[in-house]
Amino acid sequence: MTKLVYLVFICVSLHGIAQGVKETNFGVKLGYNNSNISGKDSNGEATGYFGNELYLGLFVDKQLTNKTSLQLELIYSFTEDYNFLEIPLHIKYKVYRKLYLFAGPKFDFILDNDISEANYEYRNFGVSADLGVQYLIAMDFFAEVRYSIGFEEQLKRDIQLDINNATRNTFRIGIGYRF
Repeated sequence: MTKLVYLVFICVSLHGIAQGVKETNFGVKLGYNNSNISGKDSNGEATGYFGNELYLGLFVDKQLTNKTSLQLELIYSFTEDYNFLEIPLHIKYKVYRKLYLFAGPKFDFILDNDISEANYEYRNFGVSADLGVQYLIAMDFFAEVRYSIGFEEQLKRDIQLDINNATRNTFRIGIGYRF
């Protein structure tokens, strides 16, 4: 229920901002995702793994002023046995002509219900922080780099990989197109 409240709050906020403000863009993005799952093994030693995969997403970007905008995204990504739905909410600032910086919270949802067995224990909901740079290559085509730091221990226990109380940090490099 808490997840639904967060999602409704974000949607209502974006709708309120949309009234009487300048430009709104919609788009798609995809790219390379490097996930770093870090936790402790059964002996209390630091452990984890790195996963390399693709991500894809949709976004809406609402201009607030000449230099700032609010961007809401819906991203699908995965790491080993886990599928994630991520909802970043960024404030984007135009630093110079085609260069933008963005930062904001990201809500992470683990989508897998079939891995809730004796070998796994996880929390469906987590919170991260995103920080990134976006460069406008052409009128509607851009490239971006971002780093995300996980604040919540979403992976409580993975017996197969011997990882306990793990957080997930991601590094991403991708491209996008806005309509």
